[in-house]
Amino acid sequence: MSFFQRNIRSVCIFFINHFFTGTHFWGIKRTLLRWGGIQCGKTVKVVGPFFVSKCSQVDLGDDNWIGAHFAIRGDGSFRMGNCCDIAPDVTVVTGSHKLGSAQRRAGEGISLSVSVGNGCWIGARATLLGNLSLDNGCVVGAGALVNKSFGENVLLAGVPARAIRRLEENVEGVQAHGC
Repeated sequence: MSFFQRNIRSVCIFFINHFFTGTHFWGIKRTLLRWGGIQCGKTVKVVGPFFVSKCSQVDLGDDNWIGAHFAIRGDGSFRMGNCCDIAPDVTVVTGSHKLGSAQRRAGEGISLSVSVGNGCWIGARATLLGNLSLDNGCVVGAGALVNKSFGENVLLAGVPARAIRRLEENVEGVQAHGC
């Protein structure tokens, strides 16, 4: 990403965070995200404030809800499928360091990736650490620290997160809204 593109992203995020926060102005926020180099599907709803590093690669699928104070920290990549819900104060970490010498333990910086499948629900104040994927239909409990990948339709909770139970693929009586 060029210097110009990084600065355009900063300006777009600034506008979202200072003029368009809350549960309105969805179309304007999607347009600003796209101008900022973020792949943003149709009907994505970002409450804001929203933080994403200048160098991160971000792909938000269709029909997603992103709660207030969502943050992507680091210069790696974040991909979210369709029909996902992210509660407030969720953090995704896409950067870290190799272990360095005794003089400075945080060695060379590394970029990581986080991928969230279709239909996932990430609870409030959850943290997703880099180089992991959550397959379709996962639910992450509030406050969980996810530091490894999980398969489809799993309820996760705890620090570090562990699989609490398998979830049914289809819940009877619930009508999907185009997902």
